[in-house]
Amino acid sequence: MANISYRLLQSADLDAYRAIRLRCLRDYPDNFGTTYEEEQQGKYAKLVGAIKGDDKDNFAYGAFTENNELVGICGFVREPRTKTRHRGEVIQMFVDTAYAKQGIGKQLLQHTINKAFENPGIDSITLSLVYGNHSAEKLYKSLGFVEYGKMENFFKSGDKYSTQLFMVLVRGNK
Repeated sequence: MANISYRLLQSADLDAYRAIRLRCLRDYPDNFGTTYEEEQQGKYAKLVGAIKGDDKDNFAYGAFTENNELVGICGFVREPRTKTRHRGEVIQMFVDTAYAKQGIGKQLLQHTINKAFENPGIDSITLSLVYGNHSAEKLYKSLGFVEYGKMENFFKSGDKYSTQLFMVLVRGNK
């Protein structure tokens, strides 16, 4: 197993973040709502402001090898509206295939959960995944997330639809 360290992503990590984000969209296009082309054009760069330090409610963790190679990411975005600011969402969870099955995803997610719940205004964390991604579902359940719904035809790629599974972790239930 590789020697991995975990920390919040910073401005200096932007190029590495963009590279791994593009790689996950290229290699696993069915698992994410954004396409490779959209991300390449910067249309939906949800975490860039957080990584630059411009956005205090949102953040991203990275998993780094001892050579400082970014091999995993996990983001958190807080709901912006007054009535929903008590919630946030885990987004862009990904570990490079070469580092899979080593517990890196679990550590990334645990760091993200801990950081999110450091904010006393956050009561719950949601996430979603493509239904049938059993390894991701197992990981999320192991950290206390529970299913609260499914939506068929959530994503459409060409003429192919996929179902999305929605999960939540409530403060105090982990």
